Formats: sequence, C-alpha cells, structure tokens
Amino acid sequence: MKLFWGVLSALIFSISSFSVKAEEDSGVYLGLGINSIYFSDDNALEDASDLYLTLGYQLSDHWGIELETTQFQTQISPGNTIDFETRMSSLNAKYRYNPRSQDSFFWKVGFGEFDELPLTDDTSMGRFGMGYEWASGKGFNLLFGADAILEIDDSSWDTNVYFGGVYHFGSSSTRSAKPAPAPKPAPAPKPQQPKDSDNDGVNDNFDQCPNTQAGIKVDSQGCELDSDGDGVVDSMDKCPQTPNGAKVDSSGCRIILEKDVSITLNVQFANNSDAVTDDYRTEIQRVADFMRQYPDTSVVIEGHTDDRGAASYNQQLSEKRAKAVMQYLIDNFNIDASRLSAVGIGEVSPIASNDTAAGRAQNRRVQAEIKTRVKEAQ
Repeated sequence: MKLFWGVLSALIFSISSFSVKAEEDSGVYLGLGINSIYFSDDNALEDASDLYLTLGYQLSDHWGIELETTQFQTQISPGNTIDFETRMSSLNAKYRYNPRSQDSFFWKVGFGEFDELPLTDDTSMGRFGMGYEWASGKGFNLLFGADAILEIDDSSWDTNVYFGGVYHFGSSSTRSAKPAPAPKPAPAPKPQQPKDSDNDGVNDNFDQCPNTQAGIKVDSQGCELDSDGDGVVDSMDKCPQTPNGAKVDSSGCRIILEKDVSITLNVQFANNSDAVTDDYRTEIQRVADFMRQYPDTSVVIEGHTDDRGAASYNQQLSEKRAKAVMQYLIDNFNIDASRLSAVGIGEVSPIASNDTAAGRAQNRRVQAEIKTRVKEAQ
C-alpha cells in the first residue's frame, strides 16, 4: 500500500502543477473513488476492494484520454494467508455522449498491466467499460461504472466495479481569479410614448386628421367617419342614410332634380340591327352614372331611326333598339328595371336632314329622357 499512496501523492502534485499553468478551459480532470475487482476462477485469487485514481484530459466535448491506476491487497484462495499487493494501471480513451457539464453515459477502452508484488509477475491487460456520470454544475461530478478486464497472457476475464468522483480543473467554478466584470452598458433611452394630440385613439404619426374634435368617432387614419360614404362626415350629415352614389349637398342630403333632362347617346347600330356592342359601354354609362347621382329619377329610353324604309318597320326597329339599350343598363350597371322604360319613336322626330348620309346617321339615335319622380327627399 505504501507504493500506492506514493503514486497517489505524485499524481496529485503533478495535476496541481499542471492546472496552475493550464488555461481555464484546459479540460484537465482528476478522479478518485473506490473500486472492487472480482477475479475469474482461473486466477484463484480472492476478490478485493481499494481506492483508484484517475488523471485525465478532456480533448473535446465527447472525447478524453486518462491514466487510471489502483493498488489493492489480495491472497491466493482458498485459505492462503500469504498476502501480496497487485497494482493495475491502464491508459484509457473515454467517450462521453454529452459535454462534461451535463449528465451523460460514457464508455471507455484501455490497455495496461497487472503488477503483482512481490512476485514481480507482470501481466498485460485490456479494459472495456461503460458507466454514467452525474454533473453537479460546479466542476465536481459523481460517476458509477463497470469494466471487463482481459488478462491477455492467460486469456482470463475479471470484472471491475467502481464508484467515485471526478473534478474538472477547467470548469468556471475552479477559476482562481474572477474576470473583470464587463462594463455596464449605458442605460437604454426610455422609449417615447406614442403621442395622440387630439385624443382620438390614433397616434399622431398615423393621424391624417390631427385636429379631430373631442368625442368624434374616427376611422383607422384618425379622420371622422362618413358612414354612408356620401363625402359628408357624420357630424355634419343631416341625412345619414343617403343611398350609395347619390349626389348630395354640403349637409349630406340628396340634391333633388327639379327639371327634365335629355341625354342623347351616340349609340349606333348596324343596318336593320338592334344589337348593342361593348364599343358603346362608356357612352351608356353616362346614363347609369346620372341615375346613381339622382336616385329619385326614372328614365325613358327612346329609339329613333332615319326615314328610309316603311314607317311601321322603322317604328318597330326603333323600339327594339331602345329596349336593347335599356337591357344593357340593367345587365351591366345594375340599374333597377322599375326605373327604366323603352319606347320606339321611329322616323317622326329627326334632328337632322334625311337627305344626306350624315344627317340620316344623326337621326339613327337612342335618347334617354330623364324625368323626376319626387321633388323632395324623404
């Protein structure tokens, strides 16, 4: 046992000297614990227990290399009273599944010698083992493991079970001097609270109407609501339910048409045809827009022809053309059919001479006669 404690003292001195020179993340560690070795029947040796010592270096998060030694006293069994000491030493490669600061399974493989004293009978040995290590977070870990020991010379297998601790000299808890504290960062400027000058619930940087009066309901841009979309804000709108698109005055009330209006449409037809093409959509839309602005009006679509052909035929053709334009308003501009009517005038109301081609083209026309239905908005 004296030799064992001598080796232990030398190792402790060497690791202490090395750790002073090592950087704080060097990975050097020292292990100490108790192990029990159970010899195979071929060895005829009594099982024994004693201390073990490990000096290692963690190469990376997972791999390390270590020198492990133990010295124990045993005797030849059974009943032999002659004691002798055996020293078992090996150089091991150790693999951890997690970094040393975390709990982890590990396995190891090594090669070394059995030295039997005083018989001086040296035997080569191989070591294969695995275990588990519990991390304390302060540089000191507990571990438990078991190894299979192969005595190479006689091909016998022994078992070694051990429990102990390991101290990592590169851990943050082992630093002899605390690093200088990092300078405190300058306090961050307090963020300025968004400002809402007119207290309408919309911050000034988003408020497009910054002087809204108190108590006025506003939209997401800070502007007063216009619920019926007539262009007059609610607080000024005396007629808050104006139909969409109706023309209103400054108080939000409909402007009532008090005179008859005639709109001449430049819609041309092929000879003897009443088909309306989309070429005249913009022209017909003039009537639709006017009717939306004045929702209290009704429209009579009048069809006219030139004087060529029989008068009765021209009258029927003009009526078909008027009805075609009326249907176009219904289908394409969603004008209520109850506000529309169509009539064929025929050739009796020319606006130009029928003696020329240009005059006859003017006479082949569709005309929208707009009448008021009411004189006062409800």
